Order: sequence, then structure tokens, then C-alpha cells
Amino acid sequence: MKKLACLLLAGIISVSMLAGCGSEEKAAQNSSASQSTAPQTAAQTSDNTPVTVKFANWGMSEAATKPVFEQIAESYKALHPNTTIEYVGIPYGDIKQQTFVMAASGNAPDIIQTHTAWFSTYATSDIVEPLDDLLGKEYIDDIIDSYKADYTYNGKLMGIPWAPSPYVLYYNKEIFKKAGLDPEAPPKTYDEMLDMARTISKVKADDGNKIYGFGEATDKLPINGLVALRNIYSFNGSVYDKDSKVNVNTPEVIETLKFYQTISNEGLSPAGAKLKDLRNLFSIGQLGMYMDGYYGKAVFRNLSGKGEAYDKVWGVALVPVNKTGKSVSIGEAHGLVISKDSKVKTQAADILKYITSKEMITQYHKSNDVLSARKSLSADPDLNDSDFARICVEQLNSYIQPLPANNPGMEQGYLEIATALQRVTVGKEEPAKVAQDLDAKLKGLLK
Repeated sequence: MKKLACLLLAGIISVSMLAGCGSEEKAAQNSSASQSTAPQTAAQTSDNTPVTVKFANWGMSEAATKPVFEQIAESYKALHPNTTIEYVGIPYGDIKQQTFVMAASGNAPDIIQTHTAWFSTYATSDIVEPLDDLLGKEYIDDIIDSYKADYTYNGKLMGIPWAPSPYVLYYNKEIFKKAGLDPEAPPKTYDEMLDMARTISKVKADDGNKIYGFGEATDKLPINGLVALRNIYSFNGSVYDKDSKVNVNTPEVIETLKFYQTISNEGLSPAGAKLKDLRNLFSIGQLGMYMDGYYGKAVFRNLSGKGEAYDKVWGVALVPVNKTGKSVSIGEAHGLVISKDSKVKTQAADILKYITSKEMITQYHKSNDVLSARKSLSADPDLNDSDFARICVEQLNSYIQPLPANNPGMEQGYLEIATALQRVTVGKEEPAKVAQDLDAKLKGLLK
């Protein structure tokens, strides 16, 4: 029955193309670790029995992250000669569906890379193992509280956050100059941000193309519903009320929907945009401001065609203050889970600790700007090595609000929120009516 349930779930899982990931190359090569020298940060395994730990991920399928994954396997092999990490490379958009199918057929990988936006589907299933006993209290207490909450279900830690990313404000300094704005003075409040967006939208690019003032992703994808929580929280709203009951038919959520409708009606933001559309527009000088994770830096370098030189064009700032009186953001993260059917859970847990150790996170940061979700590393100089990194770390440590509690219907709930955004932006529907309908939808899903 368990396998049948997994197959049925895998069959209805929607494949979502989410934020924060680079190219989706179709090549998915399996790679076994080779020996190398590396600092010892994980416990040595005393048992000399050969062990293979299968690790399903999309990192091996992407050129930007493949070298890091190879280094992790090689370094771990040097410390644990009897343990081999065998990568199962699966493209980003396919990994959730494929790993559920693998679990249903009795061939689940030992470790699976996942993402916050669809982590609830794993956490509430029966294919992943709770990690409290495997990782221990000391390690778990070191996870930043908001991220620990995001990866918990029914009081148990069901995964760990890896490569966490807060949403921060990116702004184009050259566009600011063109619009007569101070390129070193990004907006500090939502009102200032809207005023600047209106000013920016009055100018055009050198080639005559339109420049949008401020972009929000509103395409019908679960990730866009998740990202919209940043605005809902900023308007002092929530998905649940003080009694932990679903309630989005509130003045705060209605005001959030009006905000989306305003930036759409005034032409400040491109209609029906995906996050990748906003990144592209920002990289080619047709978007003044938008909010994204730490990975924006690498994306801009690539899409602009200017490499590191493009770093001089843009700046980064904390999310502007809105109704709460402080900067409010959400975090997302690439996550790691251990399969319930794994026969090598102890070794898999040790690999999770190694991957999130200072040495490995520092290497990953140097190549891909990733951050750490561990409290003990938040002030580490190696992870605060630029103004860009320091802004991201400040947002991460001080101004992140947890996502709604994991629920079997949460991923579909995010899709319903994204649908509501489309209704007010593309459909031009009345925000109050949309909030009422969304409330009914979420109450049916989040039981």
C-alpha cells in the first residue's frame, strides 16, 4: 500500500521550475568519489565495511555547481576511504517526481536534494526519515530558528536547510542615474520603493525599450505563491490567525493583493512574469528593482554577458520596511533529506553534517556565494567577505520570518496563492473577492 500511495502521489506531482537554480542541462551523470586530501571535519568511520551512499541531486546536472559536488565526494572519500558517495544526477525540474517514483519501486536514494517550496511534499510523506536522533540535539540547536521551523513537521526535523537564501532587494545603479535617482540610496520603505519605481518607469533604455520600475513574479507557479508570502508578511498579514486557523480573508491580505494590482495596472512590473523573466530583464537593463535570493549575482554576470564587470551596475539592500516597521523577508533553501528506506542512515547523516560544515560551506560560498543556516557560522568572516554577502547575512539572521507550517496541502496552497496573484494582475479582479475565494481554497487544503 505504501508503494501504491507513493506511485499515486508521484503521478499527480506537478513539476515546478523554481527560483535560485542555474542552467538545467539534461545530462545527468552518475559520479563516484575519488580520493583527495581535505581537512577532517566529520567523524571517522571505524567500521571498514565498504559503504555506498546514493545521493540524488540536481547539482551534478548543472555546470555551476557540479565542481562543488565533485569536491564534496572526493574530500569525504579521503576522510572515509570505506565510504563512497554515488551521485544520482537528476535535472532540477524532475527530481521530486523521479525520487517519489524511485521510492515507490524500492530504489530510493539514501540522500535527496530538495527545495523549500516543495519540501512539504516530502516532509508529510512516508518516504523520508526524521533526523532528530540521527543528527543530535547540538547540531539541530545550531540551525537558524526560522529555517529549522521551515524543515520541521509535527515537531520532528524532517530535513536540513542547505544553501539558504533570504530575499533581498536588488537595484540597478545605472537605471537609477538615468532616472535622476541617487545610485547609492536604495529605498528604505515600500512607499519610497513605489515612488522610485514610478520615476524609473518614465524613462526608457538606450535602445528605446521599456524599463520597468519594480518587478514581482506573478506567473502561476508554486514558487511565486511562496514568494508572495514576503509581501503578505510585510503588510502584517499571515496565512494562519492567532488560533492557528487558516484566514487570508483579512484587510492585510487584501492590501497585499491591491499592491500587486497597483504595480501591474501602472505598468511598473511586467505582467505574468516568472522569476527568471525578472532576472533576465534586470540583467539587460530593463528592470530597476526586484527581490531575489543570493544567487542573483551569478545570474546577472551570466545573463548580462559582462561577467564580473556587471557587479558595478547593481547594488543590494535589505528588503524595504512596510507595515511591520521593520524589514521583513522569507528564506528558501536547498534542503537535504534522508530516505526512510535507506540502509545506511548513520553514514548518510554524517555526510549531511559534513556537507554543512564550515570547510565545505566556505568552499561552496567561494564558488557560488551560498550562505549557511547554522548559527555558529553566521558571523564567520569567510561568509561575510563582501558588502553583498554582509547584506544577505544580515537579512538572513535578523529579518527572516518562518513560512507556514508544513502541511500535506502546502505546495498546492502556494499554487492557489499564485493563482490569486494572476486574478488581480492579469484578470483585474477585485482583491476583496479574490481574498475571499483564496481563503475558501486554503481552508480546504490546509487541514
